[in-house]
Amino acid sequence: MKIIGKIGDKTDNTLDLSEGERFKTFLRRVAERVKVAEGVDAIEDILRCIYRNEPVSTKRISQYTKLPLPVVSRVRSILERSRVLKRDERGAIYTEYGRKLVEDSLKFKMKKDLKCPTCKGRGIVLDEMFKEILRKHREYAKLRPTVNTRIDQSHATPETAVYRAALMADRGDLEGKRILFIGDDDLTSIPTAMTRFPEEVVVMDIDERLLNLIEEISKREGLNIETVKQDFREELDRSYWGQFDTVFTDPPYTLEGLKLFLSRGVEGLGEGNSGVLYLAFSHKPIEEYLEVQRIINSMNFAIYELIPGFNTYEGSEIIGNTTFLARLVGKNLKKFKKEDIDLNKLYTGDVRPTVRYYRCLRCNKIYRIDGRDRVIEDLTCECGSRKFRMIKREKIKEREL
Repeated sequence: MKIIGKIGDKTDNTLDLSEGERFKTFLRRVAERVKVAEGVDAIEDILRCIYRNEPVSTKRISQYTKLPLPVVSRVRSILERSRVLKRDERGAIYTEYGRKLVEDSLKFKMKKDLKCPTCKGRGIVLDEMFKEILRKHREYAKLRPTVNTRIDQSHATPETAVYRAALMADRGDLEGKRILFIGDDDLTSIPTAMTRFPEEVVVMDIDERLLNLIEEISKREGLNIETVKQDFREELDRSYWGQFDTVFTDPPYTLEGLKLFLSRGVEGLGEGNSGVLYLAFSHKPIEEYLEVQRIINSMNFAIYELIPGFNTYEGSEIIGNTTFLARLVGKNLKKFKKEDIDLNKLYTGDVRPTVRYYRCLRCNKIYRIDGRDRVIEDLTCECGSRKFRMIKREKIKEREL
């Protein structure tokens, strides 16, 4: 950790839309300026979201487009300076000039979003039983320990955990089934066991704080959840191999993390067997998502269902606060061998090492956090405050590592 001082947080978001320039050419320049991997399509997605939902907040745009919040914020600033958008107290809206541009150049016509306002795109609604489970789980979720960002922990909302359980129940993957959680910092095992549908619920995690909390809640509710401390870099104990019907995992959002956690899930289902695995994973640029599909298919899983934006997280702006949920169905399952997984690239901090700058909300001092020696969750300002806002982030160059 290093104190920087009182630096500003402004970035150059000026990019003029020159007279006579084709709008699509301008959008390509915007995409290059913000360095978004999805290119001009991502900028069009932002514009489309605003067109259909204005006024709309930056956070909502991020969730809708599955783009990181900082990217959306920069694009919005550029479009405002270019007079395409303007600010409203309720969110982004078009100027008359901007609306004419997108209608003439991008042929936008559809002015309403057709996603179901009740289920918000998840495809299911909670009945009275699940609403009661949610009421209880909201209180239990408050007891979760602070996230450990070194191992990519990020808490899903209580609603997300309950909707996960409801989806598994709806698809027939809980009743009379043996359920294994490969990691559970979201406490999804609690609402799952509260249904009283599964025959068995087992949670494996490396974080003893979580395991102790799950045990405590399980005893209080009479849920009989079994907890096991497990470092997923090592194989599961052989006594658990092939003992489960359904696996749930929300792994680190790296390709190596995906291979590792899916491999532990295959051990639980049994190599050569069939089974169902629920995967929560971040939305990726197309090149990386193709690799995600290749990894899944190579293990003899098929993506039977994939629901974008199903999972919502607390404070995970870098992934737009959302990830998809996929229901994988497998047959003659195969796992990756240990030598085929790079254990030095399991976490996002290993793959994309990043320095973040945080401003104290009380005294405005700026701190530089590299996520290795110290993480923001451990930080206390010299003034005594523990409330900070991230104002800037930058990738660490290889020579700095």
